[in-house]
Amino acid sequence: MEQDKKNSAQRSRALLYVGILLCILVVAMAIYTIASNYKNPSKAHNQTRIIENIDRYFESRRQDFTIFDVPRNLELNITDEVKIQMLPTPNFTKLDGDEFDGEFVEIKRVDEVINNDTNSTINNSKDLNSNPNLKANPSQKLVINSSENTKIKPKPTNKPKSNKPKSNKPKLAIIIDDISTFYHAKKIKSLNLNITPSIFPPNDNYPNSARVAREFEFYMIHLPLEAMNYQAQEKNTLKVGDSSAKIESEISKIRSNFPKAIYINNHTGSKFTSDYDSLKKLFIAFKKHNMIFIDSYTTKDSKAKILSSEFGNKYLKRDVFIDNTKDEKAIINKLKEAIKIAQKSGFAIAIGHPYEQTFKVLKSFKSELESQVDIMLLRDLYEIYN
Repeated sequence: MEQDKKNSAQRSRALLYVGILLCILVVAMAIYTIASNYKNPSKAHNQTRIIENIDRYFESRRQDFTIFDVPRNLELNITDEVKIQMLPTPNFTKLDGDEFDGEFVEIKRVDEVINNDTNSTINNSKDLNSNPNLKANPSQKLVINSSENTKIKPKPTNKPKSNKPKSNKPKLAIIIDDISTFYHAKKIKSLNLNITPSIFPPNDNYPNSARVAREFEFYMIHLPLEAMNYQAQEKNTLKVGDSSAKIESEISKIRSNFPKAIYINNHTGSKFTSDYDSLKKLFIAFKKHNMIFIDSYTTKDSKAKILSSEFGNKYLKRDVFIDNTKDEKAIINKLKEAIKIAQKSGFAIAIGHPYEQTFKVLKSFKSELESQVDIMLLRDLYEIYN
C-alpha cells in the first residue's frame, strides 16, 4: 500500500513536469510566431495593408479630382511584380487645354525600374507606410471599388490658354470686310486659311448677317461710320454729332445680335474716326459692351490710337488694303507688300473684300503666303501682341 502511494506521487510529479513543459513550449511558440511576423509579415498581410493604404490615398484625393467612369468592381490582373510610387508632377498632362497640377500613381514592372533593392517600397510622405514589393501570382486580382461612377477632369485652373506663336515666322492677319451672306461664308471657309470675317450688322440690305456669323468660330463686326466723301453710305451709319444715347443704342443692338463678338472695325469712317468727341462716345459704348476697336485706318487723322491708349486697349490698325484695285496681279503685289511689312515689324494686318478676284488670289497664293508668314486670326494676333 505504501509502495502504491509512492508510485502515485511520482506519476503526479511527472505529469506536473510535463504540463509545465508543454506550457513553456506553447509560450515559446507564441513568442516565436509574434517575432517572426514582426520581422517578416506574410504576403497576404502585406497585400492587404497596401490595398488599404491605396484606398486611403485615393479617398483623400477625391476632393482634388474624380475618377473615370468604371464599373463599380473594376478588376485588374496583376501578372508581375509592380512598383507603385506617388510622384509629384507639376503640369502632369493637358486635357482639353487645361493643365492638371498634382500627383499621379505610376505603376511599373520591377524590371523597368532601375532599383536593385528587392525591398522596393511604396513611397508617399502623407498617406502610405513603407512596404515590401507586392508580388502577386497570375491568378490574383486587385479590385478597386468605386462608390460612384464619375469622370476624371483636371483641377480648375486660372491659367489662360497659351497663344504663343507656332513658329518664328512673321504674323499676318487677313480680314475680309463686308461679309453678309452665306455665300461669302462658304467662300471664306473653302480657302482653309485663318481668315477673319468682318460682318455687317443686320439691316434691310443684310437681313441674314447675324445668322451668317454662326458659320464661324471667330468673327468681327464691320461697323459703318461716316466718311468724308462717300455717297453710298449704309442705313445704320453712325455720324459725327450723333448723341451718346444713339451710339450706345446701336452698339447695344450689335451686342444683342452678335453675343460672341469682341472685335469691331470700321466700314468707311474717315470723318467719324477723325472726330475725337464722336469717337470717344463710341469707345465709351465699346467699353460698356466689352468690345475692342480695330482701326481700318481710312484716314491718317484717325483718333483711334489716342483713344485706345486712354481706354487701356492695345491699338492695332490696318496696314494694307489688298484689293482696292480688282486685278489679280495687283492683289498679289499688295499681299507681297503685307508680307514685307510683317517681316519688318513682326506682324501686319491686311484687309480685303469678298470679291471673286480676291478669293481666287488667296487660293492660288496660299502656299506662298504660308511659306513666309503665319496667317493668324485677328483675335490671336491681338492677344499675342497685347
